[in-house]
Amino acid sequence: MKRLYQGLTAIAIAALTACSSMEINDVEAVAENYPSDFDAKVYLELHPVLLTLQILNYVSAENDVYKSSMSAEAYAAKVTEDSLAFVRDTASVHRFFVSPRYAAYSEEKWDSVWIEKQDTIVTPIDINKVVRVTLDTLDSAGATTGSQLIYVDSLVLDTTGLICEIFGKLDTAATEVSKIEVDNVTTKVNNKLTKTEKVGTRDSVYVKITPPGLDSLSLVYILPYNLYGVSKDIDVLNAFESDLEAAARQFLAFGRSHGWAYRRCSAEEKSHKAVDPVYNPVNYPATKLYCDDDGVAREI
Repeated sequence: MKRLYQGLTAIAIAALTACSSMEINDVEAVAENYPSDFDAKVYLELHPVLLTLQILNYVSAENDVYKSSMSAEAYAAKVTEDSLAFVRDTASVHRFFVSPRYAAYSEEKWDSVWIEKQDTIVTPIDINKVVRVTLDTLDSAGATTGSQLIYVDSLVLDTTGLICEIFGKLDTAATEVSKIEVDNVTTKVNNKLTKTEKVGTRDSVYVKITPPGLDSLSLVYILPYNLYGVSKDIDVLNAFESDLEAAARQFLAFGRSHGWAYRRCSAEEKSHKAVDPVYNPVNYPATKLYCDDDGVAREI
């Protein structure tokens, strides 16, 4: 059955909360409004989002208790530490993401948001060329005794990366390119005076190291299931027992009047008119009862 996890939450929480606040006597007073064959367990199976919301309410309440047990500074540190441990448990993260009990996304969706390898990013960089250098003449003590500006045609570097030869012109009027030796003993390039110009751009590959896990935008779908201070959240929440009475109250307060199927269709009913159940707090002319035909609501 198709799960409506996003967009449904606001109204479903409101309906569930309102119904949960009803007194037992209130439910008994409207018991005749249930169909004779209503079964809260079946209704919950057809609408697992109600169980999901019960779980989320439970997690929220438990985390509030956890928060009240320590200072704000300690709580912030614990939440950070706990959240990192939570997302590193990739097996549990996967179950939270695809299980109908939780976020209920498909395996295909999981594959599309799971990051297993490094991200390769192509970025343009500027290419610069040395166009002028100043070559200093040195005495035996290494002091500068004179200098010569050279207009560069090309450069040769030695094995250490220093300029060892310059092919260029000694003045702008020269027509011939000269070869100038640079030994870094008697002559040395004055790097502070080296001039460059942009001669083009090229693409450069940047590799971002990313550990396996969900992309950051998808974490929002599983972090609400993180029980602070609990090491195996999935085991605790798998053991969570649904509140069938709350689900039944939701049917009376919202589901029945908004086209939610309460049982599965018979073979004959599968040919009946299909309707679109409403998951928003709007007026809905649901004057009939509805059954479920593999995710399609039909009039009974």
